[in-house]
Amino acid sequence: MVNGKVYSWEDITINVPGLDSIAITEISYDFEQEAELIYRKGGSPCGYGTGNKKNTVKLVVGREDYNTILAWAKKRGKRLSRLPLDKITISYANEDQDTVTDVLRKVILNKHGFSAKQGDKETTVSMDGFAVGGGKLNGVEF
Repeated sequence: MVNGKVYSWEDITINVPGLDSIAITEISYDFEQEAELIYRKGGSPCGYGTGNKKNTVKLVVGREDYNTILAWAKKRGKRLSRLPLDKITISYANEDQDTVTDVLRKVILNKHGFSAKQGDKETTVSMDGFAVGGGKLNGVEF
């Protein structure tokens, strides 16, 4: 891309079914596949082996939106730390780029952090967890 508009925060749409009214102010997600070189005689690698996959997710919302999430979980009679979000869809779209859609499946947010300090304009809640069902990054499985 040369001299065109790149994706920015305003170009991102985040959808969590059942929680359409919340405003997510930050999202990050990482996918990792353990991989390690395998060595044989002579000290040179002869190949590699793979291990576990790790899919981490982080969402940040304002305290008011967090209260909406709490009410949603309470209505379902579930612990928030074990309530799976079936799907989180993240779409990147603007006038100069093709739409790109990532899907995170079966997300569990099992760590919730609260922070407030003098001078803050908004209090936020950070929710960290993992995507049990993995993810598709623009249609490609990780």
